[in-house]
Amino acid sequence: LQTVIDYVRESDFGQQLSIFGNDPKQVGQLVDAFANQVGRININAQCQRGPDSFPFNGRKNSAEGTLSVYDALRVFSIRTLVATKFQDDNKQLISEIIRNRESSFLTTDYIF
Repeated sequence: LQTVIDYVRESDFGQQLSIFGNDPKQVGQLVDAFANQVGRININAQCQRGPDSFPFNGRKNSAEGTLSVYDALRVFSIRTLVATKFQDDNKQLISEIIRNRESSFLTTDYIF
């Protein structure tokens, strides 16, 4: 996993990534490792278009030059989004990460 974490940290881009797993401790640690590296973290779901249903955000050089300065400052200051498919096993995984404090980033048990 450290190789993957290092790759993302060293990348010039940071639009989104996907984490697949069922271990709340490991998924929570990966969320924390990537929360300031990418604009969207997908849990047990593939990367997908986000502007249709979630705010568009990114980190580093992702989407550079596609928005006005005003819009870029407003949009890129949105915190990282953590998303998953609305399934019972994913809801349970997220709830366990929060309940067991496996992530410093995921702290609110509010799923919408």
